[in-house]
Amino acid sequence: MKSLLPFLVLFLTGVSSAQESPHPDLVRNPQQPYPTPTSSRWRSTWPTGAPLMQGFLGVSSFDDVSSDGSIHVDGDEGDLDELPLIGGGAQWKMGGERADFGLEGLLSFSGRANAEAFVIGGSGAAIAIEADLLILELYGGPFASLPLLENRMRVYGAVGPVFQFADYAQTGGGLAEDGSGFGYGWYSRAGAEFALPGHSWIGLAVRWSDTSVDIGGPIGDLDIDGLQAVVTFSRGP
Repeated sequence: MKSLLPFLVLFLTGVSSAQESPHPDLVRNPQQPYPTPTSSRWRSTWPTGAPLMQGFLGVSSFDDVSSDGSIHVDGDEGDLDELPLIGGGAQWKMGGERADFGLEGLLSFSGRANAEAFVIGGSGAAIAIEADLLILELYGGPFASLPLLENRMRVYGAVGPVFQFADYAQTGGGLAEDGSGFGYGWYSRAGAEFALPGHSWIGLAVRWSDTSVDIGGPIGDLDIDGLQAVVTFSRGP
């Protein structure tokens, strides 16, 4: 029994030393903060300064297409308010991590020939006419984009000014007139896109705009406001 006593003392001493001196890899520096878990799914993968190119195809469905001159054109009572359109542009990211912020610039082309419209005469009677309308728009402003579903989807919105050129001509009812001019207004738009292979995106977007173009002559100012709905195709980071 006495021969086992030295071994027992050495064993207890070793256990005590192991409890008092943990492995150095398990010791945390008190000046070092605890690590915080991070996940790339909550961060945007869009590099700052990189552009995202976007094209779109759709239709305008305006609430109002009318003039305020001596010849009062009412286009939304016919089908002059429904114009096919095509366009494209880009969004440039300026900053952001969880969300992306930057500037966008886009160009669109829309028009229709032989559309039905009406001219309101002095007596208040509506006279049917045929009208041709061509619209070229340049617009842009600040945007914000939020990645979702681990960067497999994004939603975005933008607002800014619109610079517009319009060419208008009408025939019928003894009221042949034409003219063209420049104008301006504002827009706001929102959309959602889903990621495809090869840094591509597809989605839907809607835009509201309110503009006025000075056509001149008896037609006066052509006021146009309402919605556009488009399918978007984008490619970028």
